[in-house]
Parts: sequence; structure tokens; C-alpha cells
Amino acid sequence: MNPFGTLVSADDALDTILAKLKPVAGVETVNLEDAAGCVLAEDVKSTVFVPAFDRAAMDGYAVIAEDLHEPAMLKVVGAAFAGKPFKGVLKRGECVEIATGAPIPKGADAVVMVESVQVVGQAVQFKQPARQGDHITRKGEDIAKNDTVVKKGTLLGPGQVAAIAITGKARIKVFSRPEVLLFTTGDEVVAPGKPLKDGQVYDCNSFAMLTIARRAGANVTYRANVPDTEAALRKVIASGARKYDLIVFSGGTSVGNKDFGAEVIDQLGDVYVRGVAIKPGKPVLFGVVGDCGVFGMPGYPTSCLLTAELFLAPAVRKLAHNEDTSRVRLSAKLGHEIKQDKTKQQIVPVRVDENEVAWSTFKGSGSITSLSQSVGFISIDAGDGVIAKGADLVVNVIR
Repeated sequence: MNPFGTLVSADDALDTILAKLKPVAGVETVNLEDAAGCVLAEDVKSTVFVPAFDRAAMDGYAVIAEDLHEPAMLKVVGAAFAGKPFKGVLKRGECVEIATGAPIPKGADAVVMVESVQVVGQAVQFKQPARQGDHITRKGEDIAKNDTVVKKGTLLGPGQVAAIAITGKARIKVFSRPEVLLFTTGDEVVAPGKPLKDGQVYDCNSFAMLTIARRAGANVTYRANVPDTEAALRKVIASGARKYDLIVFSGGTSVGNKDFGAEVIDQLGDVYVRGVAIKPGKPVLFGVVGDCGVFGMPGYPTSCLLTAELFLAPAVRKLAHNEDTSRVRLSAKLGHEIKQDKTKQQIVPVRVDENEVAWSTFKGSGSITSLSQSVGFISIDAGDGVIAKGADLVVNVIR
């Protein structure tokens, strides 16, 4: 196999990867408290109105608006609290003390904020007029019965889970999470917690990739690193491809004597991406073995994490049925000039200061602090020019 050959753009590489992956087939029913981070496998429709009754939007007094066309003194005839409504019917010349969230008493048609009145014994002095509907949240104003509250394919975060909960639904259908096998290659790589020998380094790539894959919706199995032999790598990938939806490893993807990733995937299946025109991160590898996608990420930490963010995260989202492809982005000014690379798109980790100025944190492909000190990255197209200091930028936040 030719080493790298013609490099493809990041966009073309991602399009190829996503085209070769199919969402996992399974659907599970889970308790709502276990649903965070899952992708919804059904539209959730409300069986109730939210709120279920007209309620007070402010602390104050429930009144009949017509009583307050001019300043008036109204008699307090009771109180209404959340969960403890006023039982009577409000009459002209009366008011009811009411708390935020409490049902509006029968007969009342407005709420006057407590800050706008003066209490005089068992009565209240109102100095300003009220209009019908003031400070009242109407029944069904937030959610009507039969409204679709959350759509199928939505990644469930706190807002979505809360919206489902308020409809009273306790169990929901979600797509099964994709199963991902993750490991590093290299005789020099040691799992954290074990003593280092001369020439060895701790595995940091696996934990970066693991975090990205789990955040995107995967169940991840972390395996100890695989030795630098073709036979060892072939055995792990061949076995894993029968059990997992996706295999991800770092190292062994370049053109050195012990870089067997591309050869092994080609022997067991098909290679579709072999090198991407980005800097850092050129030696990205992707193929398919059976029904299992296989990623090979660069061995250097900065390259590994950035390429995992660019390619692994959207791949997992595709497998997980997660239809949200949006990114969190910040606007910033460039704090210093950056020279373009003539042939490669640059992916530059940056921090953003309190003045919304972006500064590169890149120290080299092998430096993990390039990313631990950054908030995200900027993308610089290939070219032979210079991006000037003060240029407007879009920073892609790494969440």
C-alpha cells in the first residue's frame, strides 16, 4: 500500500467516514433518570397541559381587574399557595394573597405584584390599575396537550429530560448506545497507575478519545495497549470487529517500520481514508472491517485529540442516531498573525482572553498542554498568505 498517497481534505474525509457508517439498530426502554446522554427513539407527546391550570406568575394579590380602575382598598379573604389553592370564589371588593405558581382563584382575572401594594391590617391598598391577565400564566401556555415536547433523534440533556418529566412520562424509548473498543499501540505506552520504565510514557490519548466518544454517546471499552506487532494488532481488530460497532486506536498510522494500522485494516477489510490534508493530524486512518468502522488516530497527543474531535465525535454521533451536528462557537479577534500552510488546513488550538482575543496554545503535536490550556480551535485554510493580527475568527469550542 502506498504511504498516504493523495491527501484528502478534512471535509471530504468526514463525508467518506459518515457515508460508511450506519446507526446502530437497537432500541431500549429506560427510566427517565437514566436517560441523560441517550438519543430519543420516539417523539414524546404531552398527555397533559403545562401548566395544568391558570397560575400566578408573581407573588402578590389575585384581584378582579375591574375593581382597580381607580385606587381602591380591597379586603383580603384568603391565601393561595403552590399546591394549596384558595377554595372559595372571589367577589367584587375582595382579593386573595397569592404565591408564584399557585392556581388563580375562581373569579379572579389578574395578579398585582406585592411590591405595588400597601397592606393595611386585613385589607390591601391598591394605587395602580390592573388589566385582565396581568401576571397570569394560562393553562397550556407552555405545553398544550398532544404537543410534541421532544423529537425523535434528540440528544437528551437536562432541558430535554426536564421537559419530558413535566409531562409525567417516567419511561422512554432511546436508541442503544454504540459500543466502542478503544486502545493505543506502542511498546512504550503504559496505563496510568503503573510504574514507568526507561523510555516509556503514560497513555493519555486513550483518555482523550474515551472522553470524546462517551460525550458523543458511546459505551466505551478501554483495553490495555497493544504491542507494536502486526500480528497483535490484527488479532485485536479481527476479534473486536465481531463484537463492537467501532474500533479506535492511536499510533501505528504513519509510515514507520512499526506502523501496521493501514496494512492490517486492508488485510481484514477496506481502507477508505489514508491521510488528511490537515496540520497537525495528517496520519488519520479509517476503514471498515465487516460491519465495524475502524479509526487509527495519530500517536502525538495534540494530533490525536484534534482529529478525534474532528472525525471520531461526529462518527459516534452518526452511530448513536444523534442528529445534532452543531458546534458551540465563539467570535474572537486573532491576537497575533498566523502564516498559512501552502498545502494543509491548519487546526490551531487557542485560548480566548477576557477581551475576546484568541491566542494560539500550540506547542507542538506531541504536547498535551497545547489542548489542556485551550478552549477550542480555529481553522486556517491552506494558502501562501498570512492571517493578520486582529482578524475576525470563529473559535470551535471543545466541550
